[in-house]
Amino acid sequence: MSQRVVFLVLLFAGVVFSQDSINYNKLDPSYYKYIKLYQPSTDADVAALIANLNEAQEKTGLFLGLSVGALDNDITSNLQKDYLFAYGAKFGYQSFMPSVFEKLFMPNYVGRRIYIQYLASQTQEDAMGKLNFSMVAISGDLLIDLPVWRGFGAGVILGIGLGSMVHGYDANSEFGAILNTGFGVTLFGHNRLELELKLITDREVKWTGALFMAGYQYVF
Repeated sequence: MSQRVVFLVLLFAGVVFSQDSINYNKLDPSYYKYIKLYQPSTDADVAALIANLNEAQEKTGLFLGLSVGALDNDITSNLQKDYLFAYGAKFGYQSFMPSVFEKLFMPNYVGRRIYIQYLASQTQEDAMGKLNFSMVAISGDLLIDLPVWRGFGAGVILGIGLGSMVHGYDANSEFGAILNTGFGVTLFGHNRLELELKLITDREVKWTGALFMAGYQYVF
């Protein structure tokens, strides 16, 4: 009986050990630079690093996003508020893979993206003319995406953008700047849902609008 117990204990220990052990002879050579960068101390740490790298790779690539929401035409005005239906599209590149200066952050947790975006609102006509908004901008965001469960992550968005816009009753284009904040959820690597608040202002900060957007993004 005791021999059977010892055998089962050794078998269980062998299964656990085999799950955590790494066969370095068959390991993809592309992982070695990251193992050298992060210097994991055990095979279990190496396995966790590889899992994070694989998930980060799924979230890295060209992306296309669409969004809808509402525009507060001038948040600094004391006059009656004008909330206009708004929509947008963006195309760019994002990465959650680490670079040599990001040893403080594990892969798959911190990402960045750069993209071109188009934002616009519906046109509203009144006694003063046509009230509208449109903008084309180049933007960059920092993405914090903490893994919650398998294929599911959530975190915050913080970024800025610069571009050309038309707003209010003025048909002339002018310089515009964007401060972007929000919350994002990643689903199975390639899919991302976002809630964003975009504060937009002109060169002299005489006008400030706010875009409240809900969007979907797919990473190719």
